[in-house]
Amino acid sequence: MVEMSELLDLFSTQFRRFVYDNFSTTESMNEAVTQTGEITKYLTEVELATGIQEGSTAKIYYNFPAFNPLYSDMFFKLQFTSIESILAFVGFKKTAADPTFDMTESHAGFMFKDGSVYASTGDSDLLNPRQQRTPISGMVPTNNLVYRIVKDRFATYPVPVIEPYFDGIEAVRTAREWSNDQQNGDVTPENSDHYFILFIKNNTGADKAVRIKFFLYGERYAD
Repeated sequence: MVEMSELLDLFSTQFRRFVYDNFSTTESMNEAVTQTGEITKYLTEVELATGIQEGSTAKIYYNFPAFNPLYSDMFFKLQFTSIESILAFVGFKKTAADPTFDMTESHAGFMFKDGSVYASTGDSDLLNPRQQRTPISGMVPTNNLVYRIVKDRFATYPVPVIEPYFDGIEAVRTAREWSNDQQNGDVTPENSDHYFILFIKNNTGADKAVRIKFFLYGERYAD
């Protein structure tokens, strides 16, 4: 077990940047919606919803590109209402423009497309821009999951599912362990500062939503 003194030393001397955000305030967040898209702020969560008009979007991102995917660990907790008939992206991205399924700009993130989940990376190479998109199986994004991105490696960690049970609630237990890393070994993002972006778009006339419940980032580059 790591002692508190070791953690404090790690945070103060080994990280160039350390960020923890539970969304009790969103002053440093930019927001963008189209059509019937809507963003709702709760005490410690932010919900992005598309509304019912097809093609509607919702997006949040920190208003500074301060996250380097090559030297950091990033964690966040998400829960979707559904990943059917949507395009969604969460992770590092070079610009704050809306993500696309086949984007080649520098990025590293989880991509959700019409019921499937992918580990997606891009490198923005001017002569040969590339994207690597690898399917991830076995995930249930409608459950509470902690997501991890380390360079070009992706993993998730399940937490108990809380369900109504007669006149109370029941915690449906899950195995508390990280999934095996999915690594995109051919394409890695640039060594530069990126935005953190959460984006969702519906592809049908139905409301789709995702909630982000915390964000944690540590960058190990020593300067």
